Amino acid sequence: MRSIPVRLICLGLACMLAAGCSCLSSYTMVTMQARQSISQGRFDDALGVFPEKSAKGKNEVLIRLERGIIFQSMGEFALSAQEFERAAEKIRIFEDRALISATKSTSQVGSLIINEQIMPYEGEDFEKVLVHGFDAVNYLMMGDLEGARVEIRNAYTRQKELYEKHYRELEKAKQSSAETDWNRSFRTADPEGYDLLKITAGSVLSIYQNAFAYYISSLVYELGNEPDEAYIDLKKAIDAAPGSRSIQGDLIRLSRELNFIEDTEKWEEKYGKREMTASDAVDVFVIFTHGLAPYKEAVNFPIPVPKGGIVFASMPVYRFTPLSVHRAAVRYEGNYHETSAVSNIDAIAARNLLDKFPILFAKQVVRTYLKARITGELSDQFGAVGAVAGSLASAITEQADLRTWSCLPKEIQVARVFVPRGTSGITLECTQDSMKGTVDVPEGAKHLIVLCRATDAGLSIQKRAY
Repeated sequence: MRSIPVRLICLGLACMLAAGCSCLSSYTMVTMQARQSISQGRFDDALGVFPEKSAKGKNEVLIRLERGIIFQSMGEFALSAQEFERAAEKIRIFEDRALISATKSTSQVGSLIINEQIMPYEGEDFEKVLVHGFDAVNYLMMGDLEGARVEIRNAYTRQKELYEKHYRELEKAKQSSAETDWNRSFRTADPEGYDLLKITAGSVLSIYQNAFAYYISSLVYELGNEPDEAYIDLKKAIDAAPGSRSIQGDLIRLSRELNFIEDTEKWEEKYGKREMTASDAVDVFVIFTHGLAPYKEAVNFPIPVPKGGIVFASMPVYRFTPLSVHRAAVRYEGNYHETSAVSNIDAIAARNLLDKFPILFAKQVVRTYLKARITGELSDQFGAVGAVAGSLASAITEQADLRTWSCLPKEIQVARVFVPRGTSGITLECTQDSMKGTVDVPEGAKHLIVLCRATDAGLSIQKRAY
């Protein structure tokens, strides 16, 4: 084995110590105040945790994602769209830069020696898809169908691109570490967390088929009087969320309207017959979100290093936030319709992490090996002092990257109801408690989109009529 030059050792040690000290504050701790404020319905206070001036540097994407979802919950749709689009643009820049300079980038090399936190945050794959789905909602709420259509196309593009990129990276990672290695390490370090992550992820087959994005797309096409295109996306949505009664109902309704007799019979046999929709009814589309997305904690993993031995490394795992609200209901003139889930963020995040773990694990194996080499060389050249310095630097810098889009809701649910024309309003209520809110149905409206986020303080409701 070739020895590492003293100058390089010292430089590596200095970088490790400097970066380690700068990353000591966990992103989970930073966002705790914002999450608490959101749960209490204080969106202004949550926004204050992420001021505009903080949206720069390696965390710019993350800060803009946080600001975007908070602005949307406040009904500030133009500001939300601005933040989401800046985040998406920056993600592209980071991705292109990483692709061009993968072999030369100092930060790429640094992430192997130090930890992932020194890299710019470019978003998890599921976040890169969701940002366009949520931005499409912004444009719908602003009455801009073309803007919503653009964001839906972006969501489609991202799902395809990210799927292909992930599996290239996964195949490469599998050459470096066997799947059983990271499974065994994870199970040993955190058996309860491992089991919960696997169970939670079980309902999601692929994060690259997002039912929320598909369902919003079908709505955009219907509003644009393109029912055939809407029907195509509904079929994609049901593949991603087969249990959603709202999507099931729309498949039956739209196949019937398009006179696809065989399809209608197939859906009714599978999901049951549904009531016919009155031709003069007002189409009310409710998007209901509640709770808070999972946050990340660090878990120490035993990882075998080349040529024998085991080192402990820090890896991120998701922890899930309990909630009191499970669904909402729409009431009008004695009728009652419950919302149904189209995107469980807990499950999507869990699946994303499990899919990504072989890649993270492979990087971690390389990183621990490099740190072990540096520590060994310091010991050889500087004796006990060098060994202690190397071990200390390794310990300080071995921190899991806990950055994640923390202000997302826990789950996205929808309800599609067709209320008789002349109905003055509908009532939204949470089925687990007494929280409720009323929404007026504007006279002459054909469609009404209702966006609602539930908090412990009540329901934050916005609407847009078409």
